[in-house]
Amino acid sequence: MFKRYGCTIAVALLAAGAGAGCGGDDEEPLSKAEYIKQGDAICKKAQAEGEKDVEEMFGDLGANEEPSEEQLKTLVDDVLKPNTEGQLEELRDLPAPEGDEETLNGIYDGVEEGLEKIEDDPMILLSEDDPFEKASQEAEDYGFEECSN
Repeated sequence: MFKRYGCTIAVALLAAGAGAGCGGDDEEPLSKAEYIKQGDAICKKAQAEGEKDVEEMFGDLGANEEPSEEQLKTLVDDVLKPNTEGQLEELRDLPAPEGDEETLNGIYDGVEEGLEKIEDDPMILLSEDDPFEKASQEAEDYGFEECSN
């Protein structure tokens, strides 16, 4: 795979996992530790699936080759967007720890903003800019490991 850019795309997949947990109205809130544990499991699974998809799409590129804009658009449309939306849906289904809803919604908002940026300009994945940097940092500060890498 294109080693230089694979990290940015992997970060996009991981950062996309950090979302707000709303859960159902009748569900008991999870403890923060349990929320992080379940959230990281969701992100880890989605990351593995996303990495497999990225490898299938770009595995034949040489070390110094860059994907085309069309290839990156396909990556965003076929992998990153559905992966991100699926993770966020699963994370939203987790009952958030009491009092943490605002923090988690802030992370969610950052992920959504990052996704919008790469949808608008898939070439950002080849730049130094990380559209998920803020959300990743907030997820790490919250305690996520898999959802913040």
